Amino acid sequence: MACTKQRGVNMNFVIVGTNFISDTLLSAAKQIEDFSLYGVCSREQQTGKAFLAKHDITDAKVFTSIEQVCQDPLVDAVYIAAPNSLHKHYAVMCLEAGKHVLGEKPSAANSKELAAIIQAAKTHQRLYMEAMMTTHLPNFARLKNALIKIGTPRKYIGQYSQYSSRYDKYKNGERPNTFLPEFANGALVDLGIYPLYILLALWGAPQSVKASGVLLETGVDGAGDVLLNYADKQAVISYSKISQGDNFTEIQGEKGRIRIEAVSLLKRMQFIGNDGTVEELSEPFDEHFMRHEVKHFINAVKAGQIESSVNTHTLSKQVMAVLDEARAQLGVVYPADKYN
Repeated sequence: MACTKQRGVNMNFVIVGTNFISDTLLSAAKQIEDFSLYGVCSREQQTGKAFLAKHDITDAKVFTSIEQVCQDPLVDAVYIAAPNSLHKHYAVMCLEAGKHVLGEKPSAANSKELAAIIQAAKTHQRLYMEAMMTTHLPNFARLKNALIKIGTPRKYIGQYSQYSSRYDKYKNGERPNTFLPEFANGALVDLGIYPLYILLALWGAPQSVKASGVLLETGVDGAGDVLLNYADKQAVISYSKISQGDNFTEIQGEKGRIRIEAVSLLKRMQFIGNDGTVEELSEPFDEHFMRHEVKHFINAVKAGQIESSVNTHTLSKQVMAVLDEARAQLGVVYPADKYN
């Protein structure tokens, strides 16, 4: 896949970070006609080159600093998949340089950082969108349309427990980034955010939040539960990186429930009525599932928007407010919490 080194129909993207989520996004974005990979940003030149070679891309640029990305006038948009602790710094720099930003979740380390990002987007009239893929999947629209089937909603049980291979390294005395507060990490912001985001996209902000969890010696959460109360219903988010679960999510109402397999991907959804009837709700799983959010982002840029109509700034702020409150109750403190 060639990269377009001039402005035109295609949108020139730079991917910041070379981890697996960047691989997944690029593989999906290749399916989009007006996406063009202009470059990749990695601290090491060789790492960037290896990333491009893995995807059979020969003429994209390799940047070794975010400053280089910001200074290049041919960069239209940036996908930020750097460590969480860098999200705000990179996003604000890129927005100030006139680049549109698709920022991987969580959007920032805390609400103050997110507010700075949104303000930069407004000031410089550039799009900022949190890269939560789930809300852009065709099955999410099907989910919203099917909610009427369950009658009055009463309970949401969102589960995401996935044993991390990095936890084995942690137990062996290593300190992988995923379990370090200085990188604004932990199981809640890594996994729990998926069922939480869907919940708030459907039900809005809760009236109260109560959190409990298992803290590791480094000071981040390895597992936990967040109880969210609404006036006439309640939700619980259960997550873990130190144990494995079946990861089924349910939205329960007075007439039945919707059962979701793999809440981050909405792989399969069923309506199960109180009378035992079962109805399949989902479309077949799309292996290039991230293409939907990228296409939405590109269309929003072309429409001159600075805010997504799906992953709105308000939704991102509501999610971050819950994350802040839950972390405060858990005792998970990031360096950014002290200095912002």
